[in-house]
Order: sequence, then C-alpha cells, then structure tokens
Amino acid sequence: MRISVEIQTKHESNALLVVLSDPSFVLPNLFPPIKEVKTSEGKYTCKVKFLGTSFEMVGNYYSSTGGRIKYAFTINKGGTGNLEFLIEQGKVTLIFEYEGWAEKISRLFISRWFTDFKKNFEEKVRLKRIESKI
Repeated sequence: MRISVEIQTKHESNALLVVLSDPSFVLPNLFPPIKEVKTSEGKYTCKVKFLGTSFEMVGNYYSSTGGRIKYAFTINKGGTGNLEFLIEQGKVTLIFEYEGWAEKISRLFISRWFTDFKKNFEEKVRLKRIESKI
C-alpha cells in the first residue's frame, strides 16, 4: 500500500523539521491506535492496539537539513513500512508505504486518519511549537 498526502502549511520549514522529527508527536497523531511511544537515539518502540489486537511497532527515524524525515518500521505481527515527510516552503508531503499484516483492511482506517491529521495539522503543530518553545 502506498498513500501520499500533501499538506499546505504556514509554519516555517526549520520548525517543521524539529516537530516532525519527534516520534512521540508524529506517530500517535497520525495513527490513533498507538498508545505509547518510547524513543532512544534515533529508535522508537510503540505499543499499538488495532482491531482488538495488541502489537508493537519498532523502527528508526532519520532527518536531514534538506527537509526530509523518514520513519522506517517493522510490526511484530508481520509487516514493514516507511513514513516519509518532505518539507518545502508552505507545504509538507507525507508518503506512507506498508506491506504486511492487516494491509487491506488498514487502508480504510489509514486514509481516514491521514485526512484527520491533515485537517488538524496547523493547530497541532502550533500547540507542539508552544509546548516545546520552537
């Protein structure tokens, strides 16, 4: 599965690079079934409950000064994927790729979650910037 979403924004690119490089902000806001995120030195572990099943998502995240942020992940139920943000002036492009467990049924949920993320993006980023003093 591959989903791409373009988000218009008024936030500065350097602030977006900081905010979108935080798995504790990005992952639960994009994927509501994620209930807990632990991070350490470019790695993250998430506790997830989806469709009545609990599982873990683990991965690495990388960011570059060129405005690219990438989250690579593996799901212990059997699946791998990537989440990438491309930051440009006035726009963020989100690219999500996933293959594995519950892929077909997940598409409907993920499309809805990404629509909500896009709709609430400006306000959630604004609040995160205030909270983190960015």
